[in-house]
Amino acid sequence: MRTLKLATVVAALFCLTLVGCGTPDPVLPPPPSVDQGVATQRGAHLINGLGACGFCHSIDGRTARPLSGGRAMSDDYGEVRGPNITLAKTGIGEWAEVDLKKALRGNIRPDGSYLSSRRHRGFEWLADSDVTAITMYLRSLPAVEHEVAARRVSFLERNTVGLFDSRIEVKGYIPALGPQFKLEYGQYLTDHVARCGSCHTKPGGWTTSEEYMAGGAPVSFDGEYKVAPNITTSTTAGIGAWSESALRDYLRSGRTPEGREVDSRFCPVQFYARAPAEHIDAVVAYLRTVPAID
Repeated sequence: MRTLKLATVVAALFCLTLVGCGTPDPVLPPPPSVDQGVATQRGAHLINGLGACGFCHSIDGRTARPLSGGRAMSDDYGEVRGPNITLAKTGIGEWAEVDLKKALRGNIRPDGSYLSSRRHRGFEWLADSDVTAITMYLRSLPAVEHEVAARRVSFLERNTVGLFDSRIEVKGYIPALGPQFKLEYGQYLTDHVARCGSCHTKPGGWTTSEEYMAGGAPVSFDGEYKVAPNITTSTTAGIGAWSESALRDYLRSGRTPEGREVDSRFCPVQFYARAPAEHIDAVVAYLRTVPAID
């Protein structure tokens, strides 16, 4: 009996030893160090190129303007003006680094109020490295004092109009996609940097679903309205008949294959023209895969 008890104790100790020698929990490596110069340059490419931040955050939506805000536009709640995002006191000068990141990824101001979800939808999936690059670049720009009153949405509006206003909170680390994954990188740039769907995706309603890149959404700037066109691969309603070079030329110049020039007050082609060639090439490759909707 004593031998049996001793064997039991030995077996138990052996099991505990096995558990203690099991595979340890994985230890994540420290985040890679950030080269400030490289990151700031990346931020400049994103903001001044496909991100087209000055399209909403300057006074007239044109390139080479300070990001001091003031341009009038509309969303589901009515008119809203692009805020000042320079380092001025009337801008983001008193915001902490985490405040900038919450505004980009969480669509929320430091005081807890929300930014226009339509104008920022897609940013929530920005890669962490791109959020860092954008904040670094913004912090490198000079302060320009220009106070733009923040719009306040009432409780009634929030619970009537806002029923369709979905807000996504993305938690955790979001890795960056490399340009070697051309289609995936093109989708990332299209959906989360340029956010083309904020204008070109047809919104859903009570009984209908949204239609990705099928057009039909009203776009308003400076008191004027236009309807965003279909940019799916439909050959009748969209851009399916456009060649790759024609689509690339459109993003660079704003000219359609028929020679018509887009109204640059409503489409930020002036900013797209400043984007790196690999960004444009990736977006073109992706847009040519978007399913057709007639």
